[in-house]
Amino acid sequence: MPPIWIHVGLPVVAILVTFPLWNGFHPKGIMAAAIVIAGIIVSLLAHELGHAFMARRCGLAPVLIRLHAGGGEAISEGEGRTPRQDRLITLAGPAVNLAIGLACIAAFAILAADPPPPLQSDPASLWSRPPPTVMSPLFRALEWLGWLNLIWAAVNLLPAFPLDGGHLLYSVIEERSGSQRALFWTGTFGMIFAVIAKVVFIGGLLTGMVIWSPPYLAPNWQALKAARRPRATIVRLRKS
Repeated sequence: MPPIWIHVGLPVVAILVTFPLWNGFHPKGIMAAAIVIAGIIVSLLAHELGHAFMARRCGLAPVLIRLHAGGGEAISEGEGRTPRQDRLITLAGPAVNLAIGLACIAAFAILAADPPPPLQSDPASLWSRPPPTVMSPLFRALEWLGWLNLIWAAVNLLPAFPLDGGHLLYSVIEERSGSQRALFWTGTFGMIFAVIAKVVFIGGLLTGMVIWSPPYLAPNWQALKAARRPRATIVRLRKS
């Protein structure tokens, strides 16, 4: 396993994202938030390990995994990977989040489902049965982590830098039409989705939620500017 570097900004973002859970400082809410915060960091690490594992399968050498408030990067060394291998490496990260999300949702559905009430012929039994129990912190955290990973997998495939979807779109267009057109179209789509992301972020704040919403304006604007230069190439505009 390559060395792992975690920036302090990552847990800060995770704490802000879980604000609806710990708001009010109820013990069960704080416990659920703590589990989700740890789960967010583990899920991000698993995403980057998916990239690193596939890179190793393709003959590259993973040398570093960086986790930070903006996401993460799996850095590998090696030469000669084909476009197909590059796309497999890119898709491995979102695939891991999809698997984690489905597993968490399935576990929540199985473990947290209330058993069906027993058949009773006596109407008075309706008043004697105990009330339904409050959802435990673990079950609530499973539900949160399930949906967060599914949303994360979907957002990561948006055609925008620095997301995996942006790299996929760039790779497909670059192979057929060259780097300048690839930068132009990926940057254009990226700017559109970045503006939408900012609207979602502001809307979330107005409703009392912090919605961590990539993509960002800067890398996509850089791509558009680079597309106007001769022999444009992509340099550090994506997360690996």
